[in-house]
Amino acid sequence: MIQLLTPTQSLAPQTTGNLSIALLNSAKLHRTKQAIVFEGTATTYGELEERTQAIAWQLSSLGIKKNDKVGLLFPNNPEFVSSFFAVISLGAVVVPINPLLRSEEIRHILQDSGAKLLIVQSNSLPEAITALPGITSLEHLLVSSSAVVATIDQATLDRLPSHIRAISLTAENHCLGPFAPNEDIDPDKDLALIVYTSGTTGKPKGAMLTHRNVTAVLPGPLLGHCDIGHSDRWLAMLPLCHVYGLGVIVYATIATGGTIAVLEKFDPVTALETIEREKVTLLPAVPSMFQFMVMELERKKYDVSSIRVCFSGAAALTPEVMERTERAFGAPVVEGYALSETACGATINRINARRIGSIGTPLEGIEICIFDESGVPLAPGPENVGEIAVRGNNVMLGYHNQPEATTEVTRDGWFLTGDLGFADEEGYYFIVGRKKEMIIRGGQNIYPREIEDVIMRMEGVREAAVVGVPDTYMGERVKAIVVLATGAALSEEQIKDYCNAHLAPYKVPRLVEIRCDLLPRNSTGKVLKRLLS
Repeated sequence: MIQLLTPTQSLAPQTTGNLSIALLNSAKLHRTKQAIVFEGTATTYGELEERTQAIAWQLSSLGIKKNDKVGLLFPNNPEFVSSFFAVISLGAVVVPINPLLRSEEIRHILQDSGAKLLIVQSNSLPEAITALPGITSLEHLLVSSSAVVATIDQATLDRLPSHIRAISLTAENHCLGPFAPNEDIDPDKDLALIVYTSGTTGKPKGAMLTHRNVTAVLPGPLLGHCDIGHSDRWLAMLPLCHVYGLGVIVYATIATGGTIAVLEKFDPVTALETIEREKVTLLPAVPSMFQFMVMELERKKYDVSSIRVCFSGAAALTPEVMERTERAFGAPVVEGYALSETACGATINRINARRIGSIGTPLEGIEICIFDESGVPLAPGPENVGEIAVRGNNVMLGYHNQPEATTEVTRDGWFLTGDLGFADEEGYYFIVGRKKEMIIRGGQNIYPREIEDVIMRMEGVREAAVVGVPDTYMGERVKAIVVLATGAALSEEQIKDYCNAHLAPYKVPRLVEIRCDLLPRNSTGKVLKRLLS
């Protein structure tokens, strides 16, 4: 049975100063309490603060100061958390880099951001070194493993450009005394992060997020109505290098004095075992993660009774997946909507006022509007589909080094998301698809999300994605790529017939491709549709 929570007064967000003050405040209140649990080892708030200060001292000794860019190339682990707060405490700017990226992609991010130093875990060192030639801004490579510079393959180190020094990240917590965060911070102008978008089209762009952008919605407006507090235990299986993981898990959890159970990477069995062992109470994930965990729960019993709220974001959650997730975990799913450019918060489907299928209503202090192609606001109603725009203190300053790209997505203070949707009369918002994913067939606009939702209702379907393919006569045809569950047997004609029974004829896929392999996704769980057409 799902237990709905009574909303409480929202947590007061940090509105001034350096983001790293959140760690100092929690360390004062909860010094001996577990901050992080990773591979059976617990780190207390006192230990996390000491480790953070030791890294901050080392970075400072290497000349890192306010506004310098520092890349973090890590999988999920405690060192990522301490390095994040260490960089922020100096007033420097964190540039998180996905450890799954290849050298060409790493090079683009380092070049574009102008990173002065890169902190990298040793197992990512070969890929990182391959990326470094030609990056003139980078001065230091800090490797997060003691003595790794002495033990790493010499041939790898020989490829390091001569102007870059490789240094081991100090293993011991050697401090010259307490490290005071740089409080010479203008929260509205000084950057905390440059988060690179997933790059589903073209090269990734760096969204410049200020200290104010992060604190505008975290932890108060986004999490306050769920009664989040220091007794909560979060599962960190989302990539911490993305804004969802950085904001909701790293910053908001530390700011509220909670505990983070960290998984290096997502695996449904490991996730469920961790929930059972660590008595996890809060479960942030993307829809695909929920699907895989639910499938495992249907195969084998785990004790997940400690879970009280599931959070879903980064991709569309169908009503069917929501229902299965709530039934499996016995807890409500809270769906939110945000982008890297809006610092992890824009709308939320509040627990006690949910509208299934909706992304909810705007967070406190955030405005949402639906614009037509001419920039005219549209009235509520499902017939008035337009581009969703966001305005508020959560919206980025712009794209780093890309003023033209910034201009393309901004209008009178509004950030144009590229997502298509509509509002109802009560102020709830609904997404129907991406602007660039919209299919135009014979002059008719078709939104892939609607067709995907129908196909996902079919028994035996595991995943589905809908794209437009060129057609000589109609402009585009609808194509559905369908992944079947293990043991399921569905034909192309059965899928078409089902769609024909639930959709207008012009929306029914003319092409159906049935696959055995899962759909290609980026690390935030979004399907890479450019690889499917």
